[in-house]
Amino acid sequence: MGLVVIVIVVAVIIAIEVPLMWRNKLIKELWVFSFLLLLGTYFGVMNALHIQVSNPLGWMIFIYKPVSDMVGAWLS
Repeated sequence: MGLVVIVIVVAVIIAIEVPLMWRNKLIKELWVFSFLLLLGTYFGVMNALHIQVSNPLGWMIFIYKPVSDMVGAWLS
């Protein structure tokens, strides 16, 4: 049921927004809009299907923790 709702909502959003952007020649905005809508749809579908998606905060901690430790050691 959740998957059907997601698809319907995405279709309505596309039907409303894309023609307006196309008519006003907002091509760059249309690309960004499409990317963000696709990303949101992906995460919505994953949530509806109860599929675990890795947390992006874990990757950020993995990348920035050594830098933070090094700067902390320099300032101590």
